[in-house]
Amino acid sequence: MRLKYIYPLFAFLISMILITIFLIQEYIWIIIPSFIIFYPMPYLSGLKETAQNKSVVVKIKNKSPFMIPILFFSLPTIIINSIFLFTNVIALLLFFIVYFISLVFYFSGIYILIRDLKKQFEITIRPIEIDEKPEKKKLLLINPVNKDVAGLTINPSSTFPPLGLGIIAALTPNIFKIKLIDENFENFKYEDADLVGITAFTSVANRAYKIAAHYKNKNIPVIMGGIHASMVPEETLEYVDSVVIGEAESIWPTVIKDFLNNKLKKKYEGVHLDLENTVIPNRKIYSNKYLFGTLQTSRGCPMDCYFCSVSAFNGRKYRQRPYEEVLDELEQMPQRMIFFVDDNILGYGKSAEERTINLFKGMVERKLNKTWFCQASLNFGSNEEVIKWAAKAGCKMVFLGLESADPEELKVMDKRLNLQLDYERAFNKINKYKIAVLGAFIFGSDSETKESMYRKVKYILKNRIDVIQTTILTPLPGTRLFKELQQNERLINIDFPQDWKFYDMGHLTYNIKNMENEDFLKTHRKCSKKLYSKLTLYRKFFNTWIHCRNLQTAMWAYSSNKNYRNVSLSNT
Repeated sequence: MRLKYIYPLFAFLISMILITIFLIQEYIWIIIPSFIIFYPMPYLSGLKETAQNKSVVVKIKNKSPFMIPILFFSLPTIIINSIFLFTNVIALLLFFIVYFISLVFYFSGIYILIRDLKKQFEITIRPIEIDEKPEKKKLLLINPVNKDVAGLTINPSSTFPPLGLGIIAALTPNIFKIKLIDENFENFKYEDADLVGITAFTSVANRAYKIAAHYKNKNIPVIMGGIHASMVPEETLEYVDSVVIGEAESIWPTVIKDFLNNKLKKKYEGVHLDLENTVIPNRKIYSNKYLFGTLQTSRGCPMDCYFCSVSAFNGRKYRQRPYEEVLDELEQMPQRMIFFVDDNILGYGKSAEERTINLFKGMVERKLNKTWFCQASLNFGSNEEVIKWAAKAGCKMVFLGLESADPEELKVMDKRLNLQLDYERAFNKINKYKIAVLGAFIFGSDSETKESMYRKVKYILKNRIDVIQTTILTPLPGTRLFKELQQNERLINIDFPQDWKFYDMGHLTYNIKNMENEDFLKTHRKCSKKLYSKLTLYRKFFNTWIHCRNLQTAMWAYSSNKNYRNVSLSNT
C-alpha cells in the first residue's frame, strides 16, 4: 500500500494527540485508547477493503467496502465515550470534535485511493467496437433489456455479460466488424448494419421483437437465438428472418456461410457438442462496466425439474469442459470477480466431483487470485473436499436451488436430490469454510397454502441462509410446467407475445391451486416485506460474519441481499 494513503492517518493521530494533551488532559485515559489504539484498524481496513473491492467501488459506486469499517469503529466509540463523558459537557463536545476530525481524515484517505482507482479504471477501458475497417461487413449484436419490468437488471451489480453473444462474436470470421449494443448500459439507438443478431430471455422477448422491427423494415436480415427463440421458434419467426435453435457453436459457421451466399434459412438447429476445445467468448465486445466476468465450465442437466428449461435447451446429458482449458481461459480474463454460470458446477457422480476439485486446485496452484461465486446442487455441501478447495480458490458464495424445505412441496416440484440431503448440515459445512449460502426459494407450487408460505419465511429467517432469493413459480415456455398449465387452462397471461413481459419470476401468471390468486399475492407481499426488511438484512449480515468469520464474505452476502430486496420490493 502506497505511503500517501497512510499520510491522513499519521496527520490525524498527531493532531489528535496535540488536541488531547492541550485541551482534555483529564480524559486522556478514555480518548487515547479510542483513537490511538482502535482508529488505525478501521482506517487500514477501509483502505484494504476498498482496494480489494475496487470494481465494486468504482464501477457501481457501492460504498459498503469503506463504510462498514468506519461504522464498526464509530458505534462503540460514540457509545463508550458518551457514557464516561456525559457529566462533562465540554469534554463531550471536544470528543465529538475529535471524532468529526477523524471522519474527515478517514474519508480523505479513502478519497485519494478511489481517485487513483478511477484513473486506473479509465486507462483500462477498452473500446467496445472491433475492427473498424470500412470495407468489412458489419455484424451488430444486440442484448435487449426490458426497462419496464423489475428484475435483477435494475442493479448494475447483478447484471452479467451476454455470454452467448461473446461466443457468436468469437465464431464470426474476421471479414466482419462486430459491435454489441448492450441495453444493460445503453438504450438501443438504430445503427446501420449488414446483419443483426439478437438474444433474449422470455421476459424481454417483446423488446427484442421491437428492436428487430427497425431492421426488418429496412430489409436488413435479423437472426434471433437464445433460450426464448429456441423454445418458441414459430412465434419468433413472425418478427425475424432466421432463428437459431439451441446451442450455436455447431451451426453458426453455416449461418454465416448462408448469409454471405444470400441463402439464409428460416431455422437453424444446433446440436450438443462435446465441450473439449470449446470456443472462448470474444470478451472484447463487452462493456468494461460489468462488475463480474462470466465463464461456463459445463452444460446440461439430467434432473429435468418440471419448472426448468435447462434440459430442454442444453440436454439431459451433463457435459464438462476439461478443467485445464477452463484454467487457461480464467488466466486470460482480466476481471478479478467471476461468476461461473454453470447451472451446477459440481455435476453428478464421483468423476464430475473429481474434475471440479481439480479445477479448484488448479486455480490455487496457478495463483489466479480470483474471488467468485457459482451455482450448484445441494450435494455441494456434502463433499468437504470440494468445499475446502472451493474456498482456497476464492469462492465467496454458492447459489443453491433449495426451492422449499417442505418434503411434500419438493415432491411436487420433482426435486428428488433435495429430498435425500440434510439442508442444515450442508449450510454448516459451507459456512465453516467462509463461504456464504445463497438459498433460492420458490412460492406458488401446487401444494402452496398460506400456512406453507409463512413456514417458508420462518425457516429462511431461522436457518443459515446468508442470502435470500425468492421468486414466484414461473411457467417458462419449453418446460413441463408450462405445458401442463396451458393444457389445463390455468395460465392467466396468454396474450402472447405481449404477455411474455410478465414471465420474469416476479409476477403470478397462472391460477394458484389451493388459494385465491389475490390471497396468494397479498400473502406473498407480506412475506417479501418480512424477508427483505432492513432489520432482516442487518441480522443476516452479522450472522454471516459470525458463522463464516470473514468480513468480505459477509459483505458479499449483504450486497446480494440488497439487490434481491430491490427486486422483490419493486414487485410488491
